[in-house]
Amino acid sequence: MSDDSAAATATPKPKKDEVIEDAVVVDETETPVVVEEATPIEAEPVVAEAPEQQHRVVYVQVPPAPRKLGNRGIGSLIAVLATVVFTVIYALVGALVTAAGTGTLSFTFLGLAEFYIPSLFFLIGFVLLVLILNRANWWAYIIGSLLVGLFVYFGSIGLSLLTSGIVQDTPAEASDRFRDALTSPSLIVAGLLAREVALWTGALISRRGRRLRTRNIENREAYERELAATRAEHERAAAAAPAAG
Repeated sequence: MSDDSAAATATPKPKKDEVIEDAVVVDETETPVVVEEATPIEAEPVVAEAPEQQHRVVYVQVPPAPRKLGNRGIGSLIAVLATVVFTVIYALVGALVTAAGTGTLSFTFLGLAEFYIPSLFFLIGFVLLVLILNRANWWAYIIGSLLVGLFVYFGSIGLSLLTSGIVQDTPAEASDRFRDALTSPSLIVAGLLAREVALWTGALISRRGRRLRTRNIENREAYERELAATRAEHERAAAAAPAAG
């Protein structure tokens, strides 16, 4: 065989830089893909929630609580009337004391402002006592009447000295005038009379206060009975409502 035929039949070798197209390269080392079977998911049972029970709102009209009856208003009015009684008795006693010394019954002192000073303190002291004690028993007015008498006595002494200009006196003169006022028959009578009028008028006020206490207890008991009856009625109505529905 000649050299030309051998060259024709020989397979040509690719050149070093020549690119071979249409070549498919299979990588035999590729890791196989494992497909896992999906675990079937069991459907959870759906529980239908029951509708919430509707609550009925029942408004109960509660009767108003009774208001406690007080004794301050009428008691203060009685104290004002007692002041008039005190003034009249004080004027009669003053006239009798003057008549015992002079032999003449006279009421000329009624025109003097100093005469009404004890009445002013009696009014203030007795009204304050009534406002404090309200519906108290008579024993409270027995003690309170002593305070009213002292209030009238020392208050009248102090105001009488102030209105007569004691602040302009010397200490010795002021001391003498104060000592004379303490032993003044008219002011002593005013203090004692204030105590007696407050004592017996306080008995009248305390008697009314006792009736008010009894009435307050009765009103409270009636309110408790009415309230219990109202609650029982509404409880029966609430218990009968579901059975009717």
